[in-house]
Amino acid sequence: MKKNFVFSNEQYNPYLYLTSGGYEATTPSHQYGPLGRSGYMLHYISAGKGVFISNGVTYHLKKGDFMYIEPQKTVTMIADKIDPWSFYWIRFTGDLIKQYMSQINISYQNPVLSIKDTTIVPQKIVEIVNYSQTPNSSDFIYSSKLLEILDSLHETLPIVSSNQSSSPDIIYTKALYYIRNNYESTISINDVVDYLAVDRTYLYKLFKENMNIGPKEYLTKYRLKKASELLKVSNESITFISQSCGFPSYQRFARVFHKYMGCSPTEYEKKFL
Repeated sequence: MKKNFVFSNEQYNPYLYLTSGGYEATTPSHQYGPLGRSGYMLHYISAGKGVFISNGVTYHLKKGDFMYIEPQKTVTMIADKIDPWSFYWIRFTGDLIKQYMSQINISYQNPVLSIKDTTIVPQKIVEIVNYSQTPNSSDFIYSSKLLEILDSLHETLPIVSSNQSSSPDIIYTKALYYIRNNYESTISINDVVDYLAVDRTYLYKLFKENMNIGPKEYLTKYRLKKASELLKVSNESITFISQSCGFPSYQRFARVFHKYMGCSPTEYEKKFL
């Protein structure tokens, strides 16, 4: 039986840094969390099965699945009581990671991957873990292998998320995530619907059930929230701020702002001068 072990890389670089990794064969019903972790983490389940809870959503995972964890986000991992999982894992950080992960479409809201071709990425994760046991291991190698993993994930897309990927909670959460990460551009609800591949009426129903407002109003209010934050602290022009928050014109921004805030953007800005 393969033994549990952990390695650490002490050759820090601020851009793309594989900090640690290892292998773990868990005991039946072993539970970690609910707790946060430091750094970004990717687990590849090499055997067994278990339950992964992230962002309040429960995923039932098995051999071949991947779990993704973001820094300080609360997660729970529970091994199956009959067939407990074993997994290889890596932890990484750096200024470039968030940008890379967004390109791969992995996030706290979308943390589970079941890749159709499950040989390339697991092999590369195992390579990193095995390489850690060689003498005089190099950060250059760690970083290059980490980039290979991220590139392989990107190339292997489209990915298939867990069997709960079409559940109402997942669709709603993905809609929120998409809006919050794209509000700065001139997206509309049609873009959200196309991204999620769902019916517009169905998305409206989900938002009404969770927020008592429709997705269009949520997008507008989120843009106004961000714009009002900038008006308090930014030296940029109001026109620039409105465009930075996804409004197509100053006139449109001013009308919507007055409707929801009860004053013009200029009047609001003066309160904080």
